[in-house]
Amino acid sequence: MHRLVRTVLVAGLVAAFSAGATAATAPADAIKYRKAVMAAMAAHVSAFVLINFGKVDQQEYLKSHANALADLGAQGKVLFPAGTDTGDTNALPLIWKEQEQEQFNKLIAQLETSSARLRDAVAANDKPGAAAAFKSLSESCKGCHDRYQKKDD
Repeated sequence: MHRLVRTVLVAGLVAAFSAGATAATAPADAIKYRKAVMAAMAAHVSAFVLINFGKVDQQEYLKSHANALADLGAQGKVLFPAGTDTGDTNALPLIWKEQEQEQFNKLIAQLETSSARLRDAVAANDKPGAAAAFKSLSESCKGCHDRYQKKDD
């Protein structure tokens, strides 16, 4: 009896995880995910700045924040799927316009490249390289938010 119950439970768990892995993401969940990734990026940028400019004495964590920014920056290209232009989002529908794709994709690529450069410069203890990469990262964030994010009223 116990073996049967255990087998049924294991089969149920396998089926549940398998279904979750193949199910399409609902637009509302994709928007929540996008917001979570963006909030995480903002938090790591804030922590990086506080450490890098000597506001807090946590130098041993600078590399982990740079690594996290690179990992999160690599996700930029999947954060704006079709169908996530409406709902609880601060993203402007302009992102999904065909004539905007080249500019938007350029900013997303800059996000990924600059965050990876920041990670690499911090790992190499290359302060000028880290400063240049952080400037580029900031410019990509600002460029995207200025053009593609709803303004607060």
